[in-house]
Amino acid sequence: MPTVKISAKGQVVIPSYLRRKHGIQAPGRALITEKNGKIVIIPAPADPVAGARGMLKSKQSLTKEHAVYKREERKLEEDHEQRLP
Repeated sequence: MPTVKISAKGQVVIPSYLRRKHGIQAPGRALITEKNGKIVIIPAPADPVAGARGMLKSKQSLTKEHAVYKREERKLEEDHEQRLP
């Protein structure tokens, strides 16, 4: 495990083999967080919209999910109407 220096400004140089392996390019951006007591650096996508694609994938299409939702909503409305005086 390589040792890196931390500058007076808190800057750290990520070793080149890790930058290449994880597609980190300079100049660029990275996300930094803490997880289980460790500092984690995650390469930020160049295009945040493209990087978020697929993040909310579902097992079925949105059209099918919407149809199921509408059926459930209709059933609730019918049940409610039957209970009205």
